[in-house]
Amino acid sequence: MRGLLAAFLLASSALPAAAADPTQAFVAQAVAVNKFQLAASQLALRKTQSNVVHDFAHQMMLDYSVAVMKLRQAAAEAKLPLHDALDPPHKALLDALTHTPPGKTLSRAYFEAEEKTLRDDTAIFQAYAANGDNERLTLYAQEMVPVMQGELEQLGKLRK
Repeated sequence: MRGLLAAFLLASSALPAAAADPTQAFVAQAVAVNKFQLAASQLALRKTQSNVVHDFAHQMMLDYSVAVMKLRQAAAEAKLPLHDALDPPHKALLDALTHTPPGKTLSRAYFEAEEKTLRDDTAIFQAYAANGDNERLTLYAQEMVPVMQGELEQLGKLRK
């Protein structure tokens, strides 16, 4: 089971150095998730006028500001380093959003990017929450799963 988790995290994060350590791979993925969510939401706030988008982006900023603090604390308690970097999939999505024209086009692209990343990232967090080998980071993942699921549910309501 741990081998499956490591393979899943490695494939998702594209971080070869983390292959031997599923916990470090999860930490790298969690950092990328937090960094992407904050940057994408800031971009949406700057480049759209939609109150619906602004409300969702503000909530994402709050959720992931808290997530950053919780991850820093969990990593410090686990004595694991945090490398502030986006992984290739999140970087590609953020780059695409950055080059998307403002307004309705960006609003649509932001919601599409959120849906994709939240679905993919929630699965990674669920896997680590169920099978992680570091108690503190497992608790972090377990705390984040319902947050991410709630965001996906909210996004589904907004896109109808």
